[in-house]
Amino acid sequence: MKVIEKSKQLVVIEKGKIKRGLLKLVLAVPFWVVVVALGLIAFGTGRAIYLTDTRPDQYVAETWQSKTDTAFRHMVVFAGGTRAKGDISPLTYEQGGKSIHLGDLPQIRQSLQGSADTGLRSGSRNVPGSSKKLRGWEDCYSSTVKSTISPVNVVEGKRINGKATDVELVAVGGNYRAFHTFRFMSGGFLPEEPVDTYQIVINDVLAWKFYRSYDVTGHMVEIDGKLFTIIGVVEEKNTKVAELAGEQECRAFIYFGALGALYGGDSKNIPQGSSDEYGDGGGSGVYTGSEEGGSSQSPSNTNIDYAIQCYEAMLPELVRGVAIADFKNAMPNYSLTNPEVLVVNDTGRFSVTRVIDTMFPIGETEMQRHGYEFPYWEVATQMTETRLFYDYAIIAFGILLFLIGLAALALKFRAKKAIAPEELELVVLDVEEVQLPEEEKGLVVKDDEMHLK
Repeated sequence: MKVIEKSKQLVVIEKGKIKRGLLKLVLAVPFWVVVVALGLIAFGTGRAIYLTDTRPDQYVAETWQSKTDTAFRHMVVFAGGTRAKGDISPLTYEQGGKSIHLGDLPQIRQSLQGSADTGLRSGSRNVPGSSKKLRGWEDCYSSTVKSTISPVNVVEGKRINGKATDVELVAVGGNYRAFHTFRFMSGGFLPEEPVDTYQIVINDVLAWKFYRSYDVTGHMVEIDGKLFTIIGVVEEKNTKVAELAGEQECRAFIYFGALGALYGGDSKNIPQGSSDEYGDGGGSGVYTGSEEGGSSQSPSNTNIDYAIQCYEAMLPELVRGVAIADFKNAMPNYSLTNPEVLVVNDTGRFSVTRVIDTMFPIGETEMQRHGYEFPYWEVATQMTETRLFYDYAIIAFGILLFLIGLAALALKFRAKKAIAPEELELVVLDVEEVQLPEEEKGLVVKDDEMHLK
């Protein structure tokens, strides 16, 4: 009988140990919830910081604001057009309000200058070096087209072309450098006011493919029979998003005005007044270079029907939201009910509220973007927005878990204080604390039988 009683007592002891272990586990759960929550918050925050840091072009407004007391807003519009032979043809002007043409720039700039003068209370002050472009704001415009390019070497007075490769040409005008941050491997970017329209800037991918070097300023390349002089090499971003967005492909930057020399054109679709009033290389008849890279020949006005794919402006803003309205009002044929073009506010685009607004309602943003061609930097920005949404969701879930963990910890300490001393003593019961009679200390249980030690 004593053996049976002692066996039961040992069973009770083991049950007490199991209860103790379970209680410890339960009491430790809130702690691990808090640890996991902090891990999720750190992971999501780290990824979000990394993603936003790889897109410095989304923070040019903050750069402008750091140098003045005036707030600025970076506005972008994407417009449509027609490509006669697919992506190997430049975007051309399309009637009906869906395109923005060089002939629209004087009207757009005049409207935005009026808004800038009002916002800055500065009147009309001229920018040094340009008799027509006014101070207080900046703009640029661009369009992309696929082409082929080949390196040109001169050996013993003979011109020898290397192997051609596919490239994306980005035709730019205005102060493009102010909106797109580049790290230069050598040289610099195209001046806002062209000295030679047959100048070109290539990216590091193309430079390495052609020359196995980045110090290639002064070298010549040929595009469609025209010679261009390399004046700079820019470094492309080396991230997963950049790779997926096509940023690491071969790319070159030329003046918008060079499109006419490369692809020809006619003036049947252009409104009157399309000449290059601002001296930024965008309009017709601004060539100062020859087909052999000289500086005397002026090609005919053949580029006047090419459309602007992307137009950007940096506007002063004293009252929140006014610059957005001014920018939309400056766009030709724009209306709220039938916008025709896609207007994007790039300032604060990666904020939590803006990212959520982009993702919801589901499908709305995709519908608005449907039918537009976006340049590589906008594709990368849109991909970054999607990834930021998931990172913000991870952070939000981590914060929720953290609050739950804190609440559970608070309940745990309250429960410990509420436990009666005798109940606590039962819970923490251990084998060493069990006192057996002296005559039975030599008994051990083995294979369900009681034996003497």
